[in-house]
Amino acid sequence: MISNLIDVYTDGATVGYNGKLGTVKEVGLGLYIPSEDYGDAKKVKGISNNEAEFKALIWGMETCIEQGLTEVRFNMDSQIVVNRANGRRAKGKHQNSRMDAFQDRVIGLTGAFKQVEFKHIPREQNEIADHYSNLAKEQELEN
Repeated sequence: MISNLIDVYTDGATVGYNGKLGTVKEVGLGLYIPSEDYGDAKKVKGISNNEAEFKALIWGMETCIEQGLTEVRFNMDSQIVVNRANGRRAKGKHQNSRMDAFQDRVIGLTGAFKQVEFKHIPREQNEIADHYSNLAKEQELEN
């Protein structure tokens, strides 16, 4: 079956991460849409790598909605975010109310799409979005 979905790549990067949750105060977001020849970077507040990945996905989804792209495949190198975007809730010691809130936001945004998929890809296939997320680390902080 041939897919007509537009591929979108998102990535998040932490700024100043030292291994302890809560020490990161900023994250860089990267977005790349090859078919639209569109790439962008954005720096926002955040406290963890998973939060950076979720914020990048949410920003990517909102950008696609604004651009009228309704049949989209979001490609990410974060298996955790892909699993949650596909509706899998973390349980037990992995449950996290902050990540649950991001998951709920992603699921809520899916209603704006005719067709949407979330796909895990190797980091090597996400180099351009990664490049943008790292560029964002040099920007002024957006609220």
